[in-house]
Amino acid sequence: MDDDVGRRLVGSRLEADASKDVFLEFLDGGNKPVTRTMKHAVPRGELTHFGYLPPGYVWIETGRVKNSEAAIGYARFNMFLDPPRIMGAFGDAVQSCTACDGFIIDLRGNPGGLGLMAMGMAGWFIDTPGQRLGTLYLRDNNLNFVVNPRVSVFPGPVAILVDGASASTSEIFAGGLKDLKRARIFGTRSAAAALPSMIEMLPNGDGFQYAIANYLSEGGKPLEGLGVIPDVEAPPTREALLQGKDPAQDAAVHWIESQRKHP
Repeated sequence: MDDDVGRRLVGSRLEADASKDVFLEFLDGGNKPVTRTMKHAVPRGELTHFGYLPPGYVWIETGRVKNSEAAIGYARFNMFLDPPRIMGAFGDAVQSCTACDGFIIDLRGNPGGLGLMAMGMAGWFIDTPGQRLGTLYLRDNNLNFVVNPRVSVFPGPVAILVDGASASTSEIFAGGLKDLKRARIFGTRSAAAALPSMIEMLPNGDGFQYAIANYLSEGGKPLEGLGVIPDVEAPPTREALLQGKDPAQDAAVHWIESQRKHP
């Protein structure tokens, strides 16, 4: 089974009724069966509502990568939603790291959200006006995802981590910066689910979601059905996880360190 499919399958099994405990059975590091009963806790982050989408908790982590000889900034967030808070925290993280040797953006597990946020966030790494992440092709017109450069941008190497659960805006952001040769991608192929969509409420109260346009990255290739292909394939393995390692992030750190030694 694909690692990302397995991760989503496990996650879906854990999303039970919040009023009920979850019974788990798994193998520990020594391959011995272990059983646990776990109680649901309040998810981290801030509860966010957007349109007809189910409410969700949105969070962001920022800081510095530990155990590296280089100074590397880090940002990870679970959805492209709650723009004022997420984009504010993301911008603060980049600005506080202008002298860093590199910056890592972790989009693994991020299903996307508001496409406009990708343009604003990309502006922290692109200093040339008019650059595009890609183009949205609607029936009657087109919409260019033009990057909005910031007053001061981060000039160093940028690494983006993706996996099979990185979708939609995550793919637009990662694929666009890759095409612009402004970021190197690490991890596993993304979800290949990047078409923009809308949700209409049906008379019975159900929501009907449908695609409204096609999307091509700046390199001229569709992301739908293809996904973002990493420059460096680094899938997670049980052995690496048991050793406390993260193959994708480790590969990104190694690349940034090599860029510092050999610019």
